[in-house]
Amino acid sequence: MEINQFADTSKDLYTQIKVVENLIKGDQLKEARKLLPTAEKACNNLESLMAEDNKIQRNIVNNRRLEITWIHDAIQQSMAKAKSKTARKPASKSK
Repeated sequence: MEINQFADTSKDLYTQIKVVENLIKGDQLKEARKLLPTAEKACNNLESLMAEDNKIQRNIVNNRRLEITWIHDAIQQSMAKAKSKTARKPASKSK
C-alpha cells in the first residue's frame, strides 16, 4: 500500500510541476507563483511517504526538490525581467 501511495503522490507532484512550468512558459508568472507552494507541499508529503532505506525514492524526492528550486528561480528571474522592462519604457516623442 505504501508503494502505491508514494507512486500516486509522485505522479501528482510531477503533474503539478509540469503545470507550473507551462504557466511560466506562457508568461503567467503570478499564477505560477500561486501554485508553486502547492507543489512544495506535495513534495513534503512525498518525502513523508518515502521509506528511509529506499535510495530510488530518495532520488525521486531530491530531484523534485531541485525542480521546484529551479522553478522558483525561473519565476524570480522572469519577474525581475518584467519589472525592468516596465521600468525602462521609452518616453513617447511629441511632435
